[in-house]
Amino acid sequence: MAISISDKLSHSRALLADRNFFLLLCGQVVSQIGENLNRVALFWFVYIFTHRVGDMVIVGVLQTLPPLLFGWLNGVLLDRYSKKWIMIGVDVTRGVMVLFIPLFYWLHLLTLPFLYILIFLIATMSGVFGPALYSAIPLIVGREKLLSANALMQTTGQIGLLVGPVLGGILAVLWSPSGEMLINGVTFIASAIFLVFIAFKEVASAGHGGQQQGILEEVREGVGFVFSPHRNLLVPFLFMALYGFVTGPVNILLLLLSNHVLNRGAEGFGDLVSAFGVGMLLSSLLLTFYHPRNSVSFIVGGFSFAGILSLGIATITAFPVELFLFALWGAAVSVINPLSQTLIQHMTPPRLLARVLTVMSMGFLVGLIAGITLFPELSTRYGILHVFEFMGIILLLPVLKEIPSKVRRVGDTLMGRSLPDVDI
Repeated sequence: MAISISDKLSHSRALLADRNFFLLLCGQVVSQIGENLNRVALFWFVYIFTHRVGDMVIVGVLQTLPPLLFGWLNGVLLDRYSKKWIMIGVDVTRGVMVLFIPLFYWLHLLTLPFLYILIFLIATMSGVFGPALYSAIPLIVGREKLLSANALMQTTGQIGLLVGPVLGGILAVLWSPSGEMLINGVTFIASAIFLVFIAFKEVASAGHGGQQQGILEEVREGVGFVFSPHRNLLVPFLFMALYGFVTGPVNILLLLLSNHVLNRGAEGFGDLVSAFGVGMLLSSLLLTFYHPRNSVSFIVGGFSFAGILSLGIATITAFPVELFLFALWGAAVSVINPLSQTLIQHMTPPRLLARVLTVMSMGFLVGLIAGITLFPELSTRYGILHVFEFMGIILLLPVLKEIPSKVRRVGDTLMGRSLPDVDI
């Protein structure tokens, strides 16, 4: 049965009134502002330190490689042990490691290789947090509120994208990148404090038949569940991979666009990333009360609109117009994550959810690494505007290749089989 808009708005208000979810949301707002501030500071620090695009690519790879290497183990640990305390441990650990960056910089001991090591270790911790967060949401809210909860949780990232880069651009001028990373370390620790006061309804972990399986058996069970031809999870997996492919290199591409085409420097870079975040924020807020009837068609439409916008970005180089186009671009692509996460949460048993989410995140990371490896190199050879033209063509491929009837059939199967109580 379809849920009315008033019911969906009521769900959103109830979520914000829920103490546990509200604390989780507040902690993530603080954490995401710091993380996005750090992202601007880190890329800018490396760029002014070496003046080589290749070093920024290395940073991007180091930030995504650990979850890809260790994600298979992360899912097993999250399905076996308390997600709450794992998340607290991750936040405290990565907060301390981020604080090492300004400390060693002020002591004149920070070198590029040592910075790479810290980035790798921080990313190793961060790779645990994403699957932990989205597998913990069903432990706090009911099934009928999952899409609204996922969309609201995504807004924390968009608020971070909106506030963090602007704050980062200002502090880069008034203070220093190392000072910005000091703030980032404190935000991770603050997020851990919020988590301490949240009550999770933890699910007892066990293998089939109630028996604990070996690690490799549990990994195979999670991977097999995703790629089973009877589960229809391959569609969200491919969407997440394409999402990572086109969004992963965005920060690098925007920095290059600001420097080499728009001549706006660090401040322009922050403004462009913030415009991207504004669009994503508005789209996420929309999904808190608007649930598409066919998520597959809606996601394909988002990709297609983003492809058209990419072609426009490559054609029009006026700064105000670019800001507007990137806001729309962010809105178009941001529908993928909450819709895909909700599908996965509905279609997966609680005891498998962290492993399935980890497999999905690895698909996203494979796409992301491919994107940050390919697009900056193409920008060096052919120019940043040609890269956006190429990206536009890629984003249009899903709608060109999808047979409309197949999209409807797959979408109806997903909705009918897995989400009978939600008009999503």
